[in-house]
Amino acid sequence: MIAAGNEGTGIPPRKADPGYVDWLSIGSPASCKNALTVGASRSDRTTGPLAARTWSSLWPGKFPLPPIANETVSGDPESLAAFSSRGPCDDHRIKPDLVAPGTEILSTRSRLAPPTTYPASNSYTFDSGTSMAAPLVSGCAALVRQYYVQSRAHANPSAALLKATLVNSTRWLNGNDANANIPGKPNYHQGHGRVCMALAIPNPSQPGLALQFVDDWQTFQFTRTGQRKRYQFVLPADAPELRFCMAYTDRPARGLQNNLNLIVEHAETRKKYIGNESLPVALTVLDADNNMESIRIAGAKAGTYNISVIVANLLQPKQDFALVVTGVGVPALTPI
Repeated sequence: MIAAGNEGTGIPPRKADPGYVDWLSIGSPASCKNALTVGASRSDRTTGPLAARTWSSLWPGKFPLPPIANETVSGDPESLAAFSSRGPCDDHRIKPDLVAPGTEILSTRSRLAPPTTYPASNSYTFDSGTSMAAPLVSGCAALVRQYYVQSRAHANPSAALLKATLVNSTRWLNGNDANANIPGKPNYHQGHGRVCMALAIPNPSQPGLALQFVDDWQTFQFTRTGQRKRYQFVLPADAPELRFCMAYTDRPARGLQNNLNLIVEHAETRKKYIGNESLPVALTVLDADNNMESIRIAGAKAGTYNISVIVANLLQPKQDFALVVTGVGVPALTPI
């Protein structure tokens, strides 16, 4: 888990339109392809010492132009923190992977903290930053791991499985600055969206939500280009949405060393869905840059779904992966 960084700026805009936060402010270690990189969205808090302040009043040199200049630091949960670092990485990979609230977060305070902080009491203070967002996602990851270990008897869930589960939960933010000048999902501002634990694992707030997964890292690895693993399930009734996410820990080196792709097909209609299908500025139909791919099917029809994880290129064998599928009524996955 790595915070994306607080290097977002609206000047000079090289890629974004004037008045919006520019791309290409992500840096090391947040650019690490195997890390879960967390950007900061705005919290819905309307109280706190800086909640009603505008970005330009706090950082006039970084956010001088409207609309971002006149927007408040907190209170709009559909938007991003202006300071949150944006992608892509210099090898075109999506970062951050997801975002979480990171403005006006109430947290513990050292009694030795300097008076320039914003204390709520001797023990608590308000603070903002991607370093406030990342611990929230760390807590989510701990709950996800507990679910797999205790509820699914999966003693050793991989890092890739935890990442896939969290990214699979994300809710897309619709604020202008969260989508500015870069159509497609995921994008360079919010990654795959804001983490949402209610959609991550089965819970009472989501009646009927089922989670199925593959995490065979201890027993199976791809060994050559062209291999694939296939799974199938029959959805018994129409569902509001199906979600799929595939992730894997790639070999060290710049850019992808091993390229896996996720494809889902609805057998009856022969409709195919491709991982990261609306990736911005995509050079190929299949994503050749990212080791995390997601698919969302809204208004999913009943019927047979075939899932394929395909090795497009394997430079450094061996390679495992994790796969997560969620939706109302999704039955167990059957290898085919």
